[in-house]
Amino acid sequence: MKRIKIILFILIFSSTLFAKGEISFKRQKEKVLQEQQEEAQKVNTTVKTSTRKTTSNKEKAMRRALLDVAFSKLGTPYIYGANGNGAFDCSSYVQYVYKKSLNMDLPRVSYQQAQAGKKATVRQLKAGDLVVFDTLGKNRISHVGIYIGDNQFVHASSGSKKVIISELEGYYAQKFEYGVKILWKNLKN
Repeated sequence: MKRIKIILFILIFSSTLFAKGEISFKRQKEKVLQEQQEEAQKVNTTVKTSTRKTTSNKEKAMRRALLDVAFSKLGTPYIYGANGNGAFDCSSYVQYVYKKSLNMDLPRVSYQQAQAGKKATVRQLKAGDLVVFDTLGKNRISHVGIYIGDNQFVHASSGSKKVIISELEGYYAQKFEYGVKILWKNLKN
């Protein structure tokens, strides 16, 4: 009699598990189908946005190339009016970096470079954008550098007599006029 009870218990228990398993199987199948649909939607979204990713990668590559050239000239002497043959002034440094890294021709003097792109606030700046200053207090642009991120910029400094990295605070924050986005023109195509 005990054996019959045990066999009945096993049969009832097994049939219950089978029934639950079948329900779980149906739920699992529905879940897998839903995941496949979601994955298909992600693929479609990725295809739709792939051109934006390419542009973003192009922009990153351009900015990286620009900074590589800019950093390679750290320590180069500053001489007012120099054009890059072993020394720079602020605007010839910016002109050299853009020409060497991106083959872009910028004007030679800082106030013209300040007009060569779209004005931007400090918060809008990205690495590679220009930062322009009125260091003479004459209501005109008299100094230019290249923003490198983290509130810093690289420039040919008359005070330090060489190409250096400076913080955009204190003296430079007071003399800062605006940023200039040069690269945005080349990213629209």
